[in-house]
Amino acid sequence: MLTIRFVPPADDGLASEALAVGVAPGGELLPAARAADAGGLVTRALAGRHRFDGDEDDVLPVLTASGWLVLVGMGAAEERDARRLRRIGGNLFAELADSGIICLDLRLDLAPESAAELAYGMCLRAWRPAARYRSKPDPDEEWSLVEAVLATADPAAAQVRFDQLAAVAVASAWARDLVVAPANELNPDSFCRRLDSLADLGVRVEQVDPRQTGLNLLQAVGQGSAVAPRLALLRWQGGRPDEPPVVFVGKGITFDTGGIDIKPREDMEEMKGDMAGAAAAAGAIHALAARRAPINAVGVLAIAENMPSGRAARPGDVVKSYAGITVEIVDTDAEGRLALADALAFAAATLRPALMVDLATLTGAVEVSLGRHRAGLFTADDALAKALFSAGEAEDEPVWRLPLTDAYDEALESAAADLRNCTWEHSPDALNAARFLQHFVPHEVPWAHLDIAGVSEAEEDGPLAAEGPTGFGIRLLVHLVEDRRAG
Repeated sequence: MLTIRFVPPADDGLASEALAVGVAPGGELLPAARAADAGGLVTRALAGRHRFDGDEDDVLPVLTASGWLVLVGMGAAEERDARRLRRIGGNLFAELADSGIICLDLRLDLAPESAAELAYGMCLRAWRPAARYRSKPDPDEEWSLVEAVLATADPAAAQVRFDQLAAVAVASAWARDLVVAPANELNPDSFCRRLDSLADLGVRVEQVDPRQTGLNLLQAVGQGSAVAPRLALLRWQGGRPDEPPVVFVGKGITFDTGGIDIKPREDMEEMKGDMAGAAAAAGAIHALAARRAPINAVGVLAIAENMPSGRAARPGDVVKSYAGITVEIVDTDAEGRLALADALAFAAATLRPALMVDLATLTGAVEVSLGRHRAGLFTADDALAKALFSAGEAEDEPVWRLPLTDAYDEALESAAADLRNCTWEHSPDALNAARFLQHFVPHEVPWAHLDIAGVSEAEEDGPLAAEGPTGFGIRLLVHLVEDRRAG
């Protein structure tokens, strides 16, 4: 991760090859920028023909006789909240990552907590896939920027805040590494081995064998693979022993061929990322443990590889779930809801959750509804919906509540079993999937389903994540827990 240091302001500037100073909209120079403008350099740079307006996504590097001077758009002071500061930091890193600058000194006239938030944004944006996936590095993709030094009035206070934020950045990078891993490297077995590293943070890691525990839907999803499915439990015990935990349930399909109902070949390579929900759930536990959060939390990961073979589940099979509900598997490519159904029922029965949130790359329908900028939120709990929406807005991981209605319940009726796992006729699949899952959660348990199919990976570079895995859900869940504890 990018190295971050905080130092007190210095009247004579910070010795560096590059100095970043802040500019507000309209060309208003912040104090450090005015100090750097003694010879009129900044003023002349702003007078040139360019599109620098001082907005939060504006960065203008200027090469001077003494090194680089980087003008950073800071946006309007009254709008400079944590979310915007992170975006400023992320955009700044993206602009300078391959500039040749190694160490950047930032004199942006920020209070300690604000400086920490901006540095956090830089760290979130500084992730990229591991170089080991290439036989030799691509010189066009080499990053030079490795250190950022931020001047602020109270470096110690900034460091305290940043340490809390950095725990989330590290967890996000860890989760993105999981999502980007190819399926020949990350299968149910190796996924669980990677989870073992969380023990170093004080997380208790357990594995449950679906065959021996009645998790028959999860078993059905993974039985066509040479690698057995399993349920992983990640327990962080930071609260009182008797305190009910918050529970994060994640879909962890390490590769989804569709099974017997095999997918078209086009873009199937992207199905290595069908475990992004499990990566996010595990990443949230990673972050909470690293922060020593004074709460109890459990990650429940339904991990399997959905493959066609002589052992694979078939369309028309009827399977008894952990909850005792029988399910007709109409389509083996609607496997995520099967795996999640058992995981949700198991978590509700064995963990006494204070609340449950599941995350899954579940349906293409939600992407059609909401595009690639918001996750679909389904819940019958208004308070939980409000909390998740608020957390998503604050963390730049926005969600949008979609109706959880019984209008299409006939689509889930089966002539052979209690339920069928899907239908493709005259009803919205994202809603069908959510309603299917709802049958496996007791009414008294506050529960929400997040369909992250459109947001788990970005198609283009953004301020906090480059093209590729985003780690969507980690920041949102950590914020949700913090708000709950504060309330």
